[in-house]
Amino acid sequence: MIESFMYVSIGLLLGCLLGVAFVPLVQNRAIRLAVRRLEGRLPQSMAQIRADKDLLRAEFAMSTRRMEITIEQLRNKMTNQAVELGKKSDIINRLNLERNELKAEDATQKTTQRPRQIRSAKDHGRRGTKHRNSETGSVVAQAH
Repeated sequence: MIESFMYVSIGLLLGCLLGVAFVPLVQNRAIRLAVRRLEGRLPQSMAQIRADKDLLRAEFAMSTRRMEITIEQLRNKMTNQAVELGKKSDIINRLNLERNELKAEDATQKTTQRPRQIRSAKDHGRRGTKHRNSETGSVVAQAH
């Protein structure tokens, strides 16, 4: 039993020694790759830095211009809608005025026609009475 324990311990010790021997190689490779990646991200000259800044400025200018065009289109759309709204309000106001005039005319016609209707109804009533009287007179004459 002690012998198997010693074999396991020796195996672990050799594994650790091999790990210590290979860890610096792996670490050096990882550092080298990280440095290469960072150098790839960083500009290599002042001209490249200026070019990157110019590119950012150009992108910003383009996005600003697109925004200005959109704002201008929206303003034009808003003014066109305001013009249409004004025209429609004018039409509504004109129609309201015409409606009020027609109501006034209708009211005046009703007030002038009302006495005529009353007079014609009275006249009709008198005629009906005369007609009835003449009928009763002729009936009475025939009875005699």
